[in-house]
Amino acid sequence: MKAYESMTKKLKPTGLYLLEENAAVSSELKTYSEGIDSKDDELDVIIREAFVASAEDYGLSMWEELFGAVQNGVDVQRRRELIKARMKLSNLSFTPAGVQEIIRSLGIDSFDVSENPSLNLLTIDLSAQSYSKARRRWIKEQLEELLPAHLEIVVIFGNASWNYIDSLQLTADQMDAKGYTWNSIDTLIIDA
Repeated sequence: MKAYESMTKKLKPTGLYLLEENAAVSSELKTYSEGIDSKDDELDVIIREAFVASAEDYGLSMWEELFGAVQNGVDVQRRRELIKARMKLSNLSFTPAGVQEIIRSLGIDSFDVSENPSLNLLTIDLSAQSYSKARRRWIKEQLEELLPAHLEIVVIFGNASWNYIDSLQLTADQMDAKGYTWNSIDTLIIDA
């Protein structure tokens, strides 16, 4: 009992109390210390979860919610790295190097970025990795939220070859009827 030991150590030199094992004061101090130790343990968890560097559970989730960086299925250390990367973003993050940091803050390590300033176009090629449809949507939403609003952002996920489009077995009219655009086909945000 941490609190009990601390209290008895401080009270013993005063000589005011009989601090023997069976004394009433000892029993009372032990009772107090149980409550104090319990609250002390709770405070330790709160302090641990308050900081990204030490958070392991709900603290990480709270930081991820705050920065829009929720990452399911990622280990604790990687989640911490991604939150810290998001925390570093600022109004100075809109340089070419800053755009790369924004992409890395999404947990993406393999990508290529090309700019076309005359068209305000930013093309991000993520074809080196494979992403689920839900993850693709999340990536696009995050990029649109984090990158400057005046830029048109084209994200290439890489599987939209002519063979892939042919494998959908849809005519151009069928794709038009489903509301598919070339952009949605190129970025594979379509359902067959």
